Amino acid sequence: ETVRDVAWLHNDTLFAAAQKRAVYIYDNTGTEIHALAKHQDPLRLAFLRYHFLLVSVGNAGYLKYQDVSTGKLIAEHRTKLGACHVLTQNPYNAVCHLGHGNGTVTLWSPSMSTPLVTQLCHRGPLLDIAVDVGGVYMATSGMDGQMKIWDIRKFKDTAVHEYFTHTPATSLDLSQRGLLAASY
Repeated sequence: ETVRDVAWLHNDTLFAAAQKRAVYIYDNTGTEIHALAKHQDPLRLAFLRYHFLLVSVGNAGYLKYQDVSTGKLIAEHRTKLGACHVLTQNPYNAVCHLGHGNGTVTLWSPSMSTPLVTQLCHRGPLLDIAVDVGGVYMATSGMDGQMKIWDIRKFKDTAVHEYFTHTPATSLDLSQRGLLAASY
């Protein structure tokens, strides 16, 4: 079966896998521990380790928060922007950043049923988002061939830096020292 994304849970003994039908939790030997059937057709996963929340977003456009300590589904939010292929978390405040096909980035919290922020970042679909450790800068890449650095303390319409690339960057990451890594 197709595995779309993997997220480590508390430590290296448990991990969650986003497969075609649902999210499955496995132990370090590869034994299936649990199947989260309410997470249907997931595309991306993230684990909020200080809150014990597993976050998934899927083809239907629903963002779901599951408490892995109690097994309860904490929140289920409809993004209303279609399938979402990009999910990352801000390590500073655990806000989830979603990248959508229309070029917008939405910021979500489990306690709010609407996005905290909606910002138009690119002219086409987003490919990846990265947030620095301090929660100050967000890097985005889109199908329009641009990489942009945003100051997420201000949420202005203009990026701090903009770069054009010959091939759109499919994966981004910001190091603890603030260096941006991009892969094509």
